[in-house]
Amino acid sequence: MSNFVDTCFKLSEGHDFVVFTFHSIIWGTLLHLMNRSDPIKLQEKQQQNNINKKSNSNPHTYKLKPFEILFLGIMVTVTLINIVLRFVKGVPIWLLQPCHVLSALLIYIISNKKSDSNIFYLYFYNLWMPLVGVLAVPDDSWFYYSWEPMVFYLHHYAMLIIPFYYMLFNHRFHAHFKSSTSLPIEHYGNIRLSTLKNRLRLFVQVFTIGMLYHSLVLGYGGILLNEDLNSMKCRFAGGEIFGIYWREFLTIGGWILGWLVAVLPDTLIHYFLNSKNTSTTTTKKNSILSILSDGFNFIQSRINLEIKKNN
Repeated sequence: MSNFVDTCFKLSEGHDFVVFTFHSIIWGTLLHLMNRSDPIKLQEKQQQNNINKKSNSNPHTYKLKPFEILFLGIMVTVTLINIVLRFVKGVPIWLLQPCHVLSALLIYIISNKKSDSNIFYLYFYNLWMPLVGVLAVPDDSWFYYSWEPMVFYLHHYAMLIIPFYYMLFNHRFHAHFKSSTSLPIEHYGNIRLSTLKNRLRLFVQVFTIGMLYHSLVLGYGGILLNEDLNSMKCRFAGGEIFGIYWREFLTIGGWILGWLVAVLPDTLIHYFLNSKNTSTTTTKKNSILSILSDGFNFIQSRINLEIKKNN
C-alpha cells in the first residue's frame, strides 16, 4: 500500500491536517448541538426505566432464527478471512476501514440476544459505507489470490442484504410490523424511531458520527502511518474532476447514498408495513365488535320474544 501512497495524487500533510481538523470541528460541533438540544432525552430515559422494570419482571430470551445463524456464519467467516489477509499482507491498519468496523458491529448485533433498535440503526443508517465499497470497483492490486474478489463481494453484499432481512421479515429491532417473529415492545421500543421526524434526526446524528470517524481516525491515522484509508489521503480514480475537494465530494455522495439506501427504504417500509399492521389490527377489532354486536342483538331479540309471550 505504501507504494500506492507514494505515487497517488495527494496533498501535503500540513494541508491534510488543517482539513481534517476543520472537518472534525464542524462535525463535532454539530453532534454536540444536536445532543444538547435533544428534546426526547428525558422521555427516552423514562422509557428505558420502564423497559428495564418490565424486562426484570418478565425476562425475554431471544432464539436466533435459521437465517440469522446462516448470516452470522457468513459474516464471521469473511471477517476472519479478512483479518488473516490483512496481517499476511502486512497492512493490519486496513482493519480500521469502515466496512471492517461495521462488520464487527453487525456480528455483535446478530449474535447478542440483547441487541436493540438503537444499535441496529447505528449500523443501518451507516449502510451507505458498504454500498460505496460495492459501487467502487476494487483495484486489482488489492488482491493477492484469485478467490479474494469473491470474498470481497460476498462480504459487502451480505452487509447490505442482512439489515433488510430484519426490516422486511424478522422484525426483531422495530415495530414496523408485528409477526410471529416479532419481539415484545420492551425489546425494540424506541422513542427515537416513533416518528419520521425523530428518525431523520437520528440519521443526521449517525451520519455525523460516521464523518467524525473519517476525519479523526481515518484522516489523522493516514497522516501518522502514511496510509490511504478510505480515500482520505489519496484521491480516488476518477476523482480528478473534483480537484482537491474529493473528500468533500465523498461526504456529499455519502449523504445522498445514505438517504437512498437507508432513510427512504426505512420510511417506505415503516409506512406500508405499519399501515398493513394497523389495518389488520383494525379489521380484527371490527370483527370482534361485529361478533359482540350480533350476540347483543340476539340476546335482545330473545328478551323481546319472551316479553311478548308473557303479554
